[in-house]
Amino acid sequence: MPAQGKHRRPKSSSPLTRGFVAAGTGGAALALPLIGATGANAADQGAAPVALPQAAAEAQLPQQRAAEPRQAAPAAAPKTGTRTYSVVSGDSLSKIATDQDVRGGWQKVYGDNREVVGENPSLIFPGMKLTLGGKAPAAAERKATAPAPQQQRTERVERTDKRAEQRTESRVEQRSQKRTEKRAEQRTESKRQTQRSGFSAPVPSGVSTPYRASGGSWSSGYHTGVDFRASSGTPVKAVAAGTVVSAGWGGAYGNEVVIRHNDGRYSQYAHLSALGVRSGQSVSGGQQIGYSGSTGNSSGPHLHFEIRTGPGYGSDIDPLGYLRNNGVPL
Repeated sequence: MPAQGKHRRPKSSSPLTRGFVAAGTGGAALALPLIGATGANAADQGAAPVALPQAAAEAQLPQQRAAEPRQAAPAAAPKTGTRTYSVVSGDSLSKIATDQDVRGGWQKVYGDNREVVGENPSLIFPGMKLTLGGKAPAAAERKATAPAPQQQRTERVERTDKRAEQRTESRVEQRSQKRTEKRAEQRTESKRQTQRSGFSAPVPSGVSTPYRASGGSWSSGYHTGVDFRASSGTPVKAVAAGTVVSAGWGGAYGNEVVIRHNDGRYSQYAHLSALGVRSGQSVSGGQQIGYSGSTGNSSGPHLHFEIRTGPGYGSDIDPLGYLRNNGVPL
C-alpha cells in the first residue's frame, strides 16, 4: 500500500501527444492539434500530421474563405471586330451610330469613314458602304464597293439634266398641241364666219409682210398688199363670192387671179403655182381657186393678197381691215 501524502509525479507527455489535446469524453481520446500550435511543435518531435474530422474541417472553411482576397468579376468585353454597313434611304450618321450601337456616336462613324463621306457629314447616299468599329479601307479598296464623290455628283447632274430634258420635251409637246388646237379652232371659226357672212381668209396662216411696208422692192415704194405665209402647193380660197375678172400671168405678180365681189371690191391672189379657175367664172366664198407658189417677182413661196377698189394696180386698200370688217378673224 503506498504511503499517504506521496503522489506519483506525472510523466512528461510523449512526443506523440505534445501539442495535442484530448477530444471527447469517455472511451478512447482522440488527439487534436492545439489551436495556435506552431508547426515547430510537430516538427521538433517529428510527429506526423493527424487528419481532422470532417465537421471540424468544415468549421474552419468560412474563416479561411473570409481571409482569402476576393477576385473582381471580369468586365464585359467590349464589342470588337469591323463591320460594314450599307446606307439606306432615311439614314444619317447619328441614326446609324444609335441603331448599330457604335461607341463614340456619329463622330466615331464620321471619323472612321471621312474619306468615304467627304467634308459634309450630313451628306450620305443610299448604297454608300460605311465601316463600323474601325477605319474604312483604303481608297483603292473602296472604289470597288462605293462610288466616288465625283461619280455621285456626276450621277446627280445627269439625273437633273434628264429631268430638265423631260420637262422641256413635255412643254414643247404641250405648246405644239396648243398650236394645233388653236389652228383647228381658227379653221373652224373661219368656216363659221364664212357660213354667216360669206367671207373667209385666203389661206389658214399668218402674215409675213404687212400692208404699206416701205422699201425699194416695190415699184410704188411700199407694199400694196399683205403677204401670207404659205408653202408651195397650199390651197388658196376666194375670200367671198364673186366673178373671176382675170386668171393667168400677171408679170411681176406671176400667176394671179382677180375676183370682183358683190360689194364692188376686188381681191387679188398672186405668185400662184397653179390656177383652178378661169376668167368669167362665178365662185363662192371659201371656194378653192388655185395653189400658192413663188412665180413672178418673188423671194420664196407665199401668197400676195390685195383688196382693191378697181381691177388694176394702184387702187389698193387695207386688206386685213376689209376682211375683219366682214367678220374674218385674223
